[in-house]
Amino acid sequence: MEWINVNDRLPEKPGKSNYEHVHCLVTVKEDRYASYVTILAWNCEHLCWDDDSGDDISNKYEFVIAWMPVPEPYKP
Repeated sequence: MEWINVNDRLPEKPGKSNYEHVHCLVTVKEDRYASYVTILAWNCEHLCWDDDSGDDISNKYEFVIAWMPVPEPYKP
């Protein structure tokens, strides 16, 4: 898997249901020197990044610079 720049493409709605989310691994740039990786959900209805509780207000998601689909869990 490769990182996808948010300026190039955003996650696509997976189905036809209302309020679908796509969980993604994202790179968040805090400032010009620091960035981190976390999992966020792309809200296909409101076209924004949500946290685990579905809140898109308390976080600075405009700083998400790249994303990729969350990989499948390890299966022994």
